[in-house]
Amino acid sequence: MKPLTTLASKFYSATMAYRNRRFDRGDRVVDVGRPVISVGNLTMGGTGKTPTVQWIVRLLQARGHLPLVALRGYAAGKPQLSDEAMEHEQMLPGVPVLVDPDRVGAIEAFLKKDPSRDVVVLDDGFQHRFVARQLDLVLIDARRSLDAERVFPAGRLREPLSSLSRATDVLVTHAASVDPVLRKRISMLHGRDPTAWCDHVWTGLSRFDVDGETTLDTLSGIRVITRLGIAAAEGVRNQIVEAGGVIVADVAARDHAPVTASEMQRLAEACTRADALLVTGKDWVKLQPLVDWSALQVPVLVPRLTLNFVSGQEELERRLLGVFASSESA
Repeated sequence: MKPLTTLASKFYSATMAYRNRRFDRGDRVVDVGRPVISVGNLTMGGTGKTPTVQWIVRLLQARGHLPLVALRGYAAGKPQLSDEAMEHEQMLPGVPVLVDPDRVGAIEAFLKKDPSRDVVVLDDGFQHRFVARQLDLVLIDARRSLDAERVFPAGRLREPLSSLSRATDVLVTHAASVDPVLRKRISMLHGRDPTAWCDHVWTGLSRFDVDGETTLDTLSGIRVITRLGIAAAEGVRNQIVEAGGVIVADVAARDHAPVTASEMQRLAEACTRADALLVTGKDWVKLQPLVDWSALQVPVLVPRLTLNFVSGQEELERRLLGVFASSESA
């Protein structure tokens, strides 16, 4: 590791520690008048927050609650261009999705107009501590070694691993089973075992073409071009291969990258060698308005994701629904 990078990481860690001490004292932390569930992580990049937020929202709805989602809108110059927000709006019809770096102001303004919403779900809220919360859920990716992580800019950590002790609960994602070594390491950092373990699995694929949307149950033998503008694209590519799909070519895209008209043209040209274009939900919400089906001429496949719990689902649900009781007693 370069000395300057090491020095920058130490400075960044010290800055985060100072910031967290202020929040620990309650400085500028605002109670928005509703129970708040925060979903976040320690690292930059994908741990599965989007499907987890959607799973939580559906759980709350199934129990008769009226949630709203609030997020910063990463990499979006305009709120309406946030791919995370657009995907939430598409997958959670009727649920208000507030996109604003000032989440306190956005939530308070919305609740003045619609006080019926009885719970707030913060997407990527662990470091955004201006909003008081009843439950702070941190996601840990089982595919990555915790002890190999380094604090930014030397690595992907947004703050030191010791900050995990601040979370109320830990959900281990992308886990096919409970890993006793990882469980012990998390317990050392967090003070107790993870609340739950889950994997992100495909339940099928949405198939979009000139005639609209249908479903597809299998990828077996289908040749695809991929365009995966997410942090953990390798996991999607692995699932394509496991499902029997054949990746003809992968069009590289950085996390949250916008889709341009010129890129759509390149994708259409690449797809002349394939049976379909496969993208994630975050890609599709940006790509959909630009699709010219006369040029693309192949369907677009979008995997449908759900959480498959291998341990702790009932306890996590109990903890999530318990925010209403803890809010009333606060």
